[in-house]
Amino acid sequence: AGPARGPSPAARPGGGAAAGGLTFDLALSDLDKAEQLAYGSVFSGFVAPGATGVGVDSAALRDYIATNTCVPYSELDVVLLTAASANEDMQITQADFLKLMRENAIPEGLVLERYLGLTPDGSELPSADCRTGLFMVKDELGATASAVGDGRWDAVFDAVMRTVGPTVSMESWTTFCKRMARIARVTKAAKL
Repeated sequence: AGPARGPSPAARPGGGAAAGGLTFDLALSDLDKAEQLAYGSVFSGFVAPGATGVGVDSAALRDYIATNTCVPYSELDVVLLTAASANEDMQITQADFLKLMRENAIPEGLVLERYLGLTPDGSELPSADCRTGLFMVKDELGATASAVGDGRWDAVFDAVMRTVGPTVSMESWTTFCKRMARIARVTKAAKL
């Protein structure tokens, strides 16, 4: 028998370390920072050396957003042009890219549909039902959910719901769903 070894990063609770201190634990505790690290690295691959933005016609940018957000390819032009229109040079900056990734982690229609399915009268949702509902929404994330791995979803739900009270409003539900999807997407993007 060989020497005993500690668990691999992916086997440790909260494991899945990436370069620059980006870990699954960071995605749970400081999602904005984790996204900045992960998507900042991705964005740097789109821009020319010394440039601060990328054109909306960049094939790499378009492909990345189309495959790593809920933006349908048919709506990509509108979404990118809207984001770029805030800049005089009509380019997507890193801040624009981060905003696109954060705001398009999950379709809002799906979030609303699931909430109304759990509370047909639109009343507040008991917190226990919220967790069950989040589990159902997680299943809608497909390969993105698979990137998190079954063993780590309880940690995601705990992080997302850490501020929950006895009941959950539609606004809180929306926040929880978006945060859950953002954690799953950054986990997939950074291979945490």
